[in-house]
Amino acid sequence: MSERSSSTSSLASFGLVALIWISQEKWKRRKRQSRLSRSAGAGTGSISSRGESLLTPTLPYIIDYLKCLQDHCDPYTNPKGYIPLCMSENKLAIELVAHRLMQIDTASRAFSDSAVYCYNNSLGLPGPREAVAYFLAKHFLYPEQKDMSFREALDLVHPMHVAFGAGAASLLSHLALSLADQGDAVLIPAPYYAAFDADLKMVAGCISVPVHSSNPSVGPTPDDLENAARTAEAQGLRVRLLLITNPNNPLGTIYPPELIKSAIDWARSRHVHTIVDEVYALSTHESEFESVIRTLKNAQDDLGNDVHHIWALSKDFGASGFRIATLYSKNNQLLSSIANLNIFSGVSHPMQMIVSEMLTDDNFIYSFLENSKHRIRYSYELCIAKLDEMVIPYVPAKAGIFVYADFSALLPEQTEEGEARFSALLMDATRLIMTPGKAQHDSKPGMFRICYCFISPEVLVMAMERLDKIVGKIRRWHWDNLNADSLKDIIAR
Repeated sequence: MSERSSSTSSLASFGLVALIWISQEKWKRRKRQSRLSRSAGAGTGSISSRGESLLTPTLPYIIDYLKCLQDHCDPYTNPKGYIPLCMSENKLAIELVAHRLMQIDTASRAFSDSAVYCYNNSLGLPGPREAVAYFLAKHFLYPEQKDMSFREALDLVHPMHVAFGAGAASLLSHLALSLADQGDAVLIPAPYYAAFDADLKMVAGCISVPVHSSNPSVGPTPDDLENAARTAEAQGLRVRLLLITNPNNPLGTIYPPELIKSAIDWARSRHVHTIVDEVYALSTHESEFESVIRTLKNAQDDLGNDVHHIWALSKDFGASGFRIATLYSKNNQLLSSIANLNIFSGVSHPMQMIVSEMLTDDNFIYSFLENSKHRIRYSYELCIAKLDEMVIPYVPAKAGIFVYADFSALLPEQTEEGEARFSALLMDATRLIMTPGKAQHDSKPGMFRICYCFISPEVLVMAMERLDKIVGKIRRWHWDNLNADSLKDIIAR
């Protein structure tokens, strides 16, 4: 073959390969566009790759929860409906808060001040920031000083270190975005709140790293934290944040001051920021809770620029729909960053005014907290009494609005798949949904969180009766013999 014909043949072969490659790339592009169009809905077009990354539900059980809401149980009109035990909201407190906020003077004051209609500091209006500072000093720093004056409180917690945010999730996302870089690791003692993964990743791009310990109820030791940090670093991650929830969700336990202080000391030894989420601080049963603000004060220490405190109305006041949370931090650069981010996620000025009036109403606050704790405790005792009757182990709760129970002995197999099968059986046969341990990064299959304040005590009794029946049937029939006939009559007619 001549050199010219060989060259021509090579060009032809190259052209054929190029044509095939171009065709394949066009096919891949059409396939990808088709997939995105289907996910976005007919006629709406595609979204970006960043948009695609936001399509994953923030809670793995949210679809089942939404299904529950479409056909929820009512003891009188729909006794066979679904009962969600997976949502950590205190609906038992709503009536008390609503009665206070529906007073005519409260709404009048919220809209009569011209400041609420105008731009202002996006960290919050001056008056509401003072109200939060007063509330933190009186109920977190020195709760025993019930006669503390407004001026005394503001000398202890300066309003300039306080910021509002559109919910604890929003503030947590802002903190991660401001204190860490994309791909940095956030250590979180496990098991932990299922939505933390999304809160830290969706915008800030941070990676949650569970901190496992031999006894999660006691809390992580410095060695546990160090082991988790080294595991993260072995994966090429830089550890930048430590996130602690106290009281703990889902365990319902309260970390002692010594553990909180040792965790902060460990974090500081590694130049890691500590975020302390205390959204259940005022939902204790009969136990004493000490805020990190008090712990550091007692230790002649300070928040410094690396310890940041989060609280919200969502749990203690049953007002998650308000989307109001507070940040207490002495890191001025961080607060400036939050101020800019709050342009997109600030709390409306009228709501700031309404909430500030409530938080400074001492008579209401003390009465509300006493009534709320009584209602929480009543439902908790209903729940654990039935668990005791069923011989289901659980973590004795000292705070929170849930109980963490061990159903591992009932699983068809001690795996994540076995846990998923048990969850599906609960949904199908009993119309119950509890928070599975896998979603909370529990290493032991079969652990479930039962949120007993999301429903009335009357519906809670119905839920626990259904749970009792399915537990009895699994123990009697075992998984191989469970069928439509053996599962009938679980839900009362």
